Amino acid sequence: MTPFRPETRLVIAHDVDMSIYSSLSTGGKAEMYAEPRSIIDIQDALEFAYRHSLPVTVIGAGTHILVSDSGIPGLVIRTAGMKGISIRGTLLSAAPGESLDNIINVAIEHNLIGLERLAGIPGTIAGAIAVNASANGCSIEEYFLYADCLQMDGRIIRHPFFHEYFQKQASVFGESEIIISIALSLTPSRASAEARVRKEEYVERMFIPPCRRFSGEIFRDPQEMSAAEAIRKAGLTGPNGTRAGFSEYQCNTIFTYPGCTSAEIHALITRAKREVKEKLGIELETSIAMLGQFTEAG
Repeated sequence: MTPFRPETRLVIAHDVDMSIYSSLSTGGKAEMYAEPRSIIDIQDALEFAYRHSLPVTVIGAGTHILVSDSGIPGLVIRTAGMKGISIRGTLLSAAPGESLDNIINVAIEHNLIGLERLAGIPGTIAGAIAVNASANGCSIEEYFLYADCLQMDGRIIRHPFFHEYFQKQASVFGESEIIISIALSLTPSRASAEARVRKEEYVERMFIPPCRRFSGEIFRDPQEMSAAEAIRKAGLTGPNGTRAGFSEYQCNTIFTYPGCTSAEIHALITRAKREVKEKLGIELETSIAMLGQFTEAG
């Protein structure tokens, strides 16, 4: 590993095993990898990629990605190391690497409520914004105020709230820019104890067995019914003789067993699309980010 600039302490690593940074614990290597701790670090990483004509892939905590077994070409920037939360009145500002769970806890500690309805969703706040995370009849867009984003040319711009930024289980963020700060507008309340109880109840509803090898939601919800319900009705949950399967608890989530490959997971996703279409006449659209090259066979 070679330091990029000593004053920023940014390090560019070569041939990094991405299975370490994926909650599914599968995937090949990143050609190059950086884990910035500040905005300056990200700007330096983008400059490095520009000077070496490298494609850039941005990830958060790795709970909503599937990395190809052949790896990811170019530079992978992982923003999970960028931390920080501040409170000003009802405004909560957070760095992109803060976990949604930690943000919910901090909000409740400051008598700010509402976010607890999203409890149990894994990953970072930037990831939640990028996919417009939803649970228990609530979407993150309901609390979104603005996001500061770093363009690939190094410019920082602020996106204030507009409904057109979001659609169900998706948003425009993360496609051609990197989220570096997020502001949420929350509701003040003295009933923080009740909010904490509600949070624990929602966590139980989103029950995920204690296992590191899991994904975020695989498919967006079609109009006809939730993706989880479609997968359940198609009989795709539970053991299937392979090392990857859809959870019986959260049917739109995949769990893997040791030795599983990304090709096996991709094959399961492809099978689910085909069988849900054949049995229910419903088209499933993937929500999880596919990084690297995949073939029809996996």
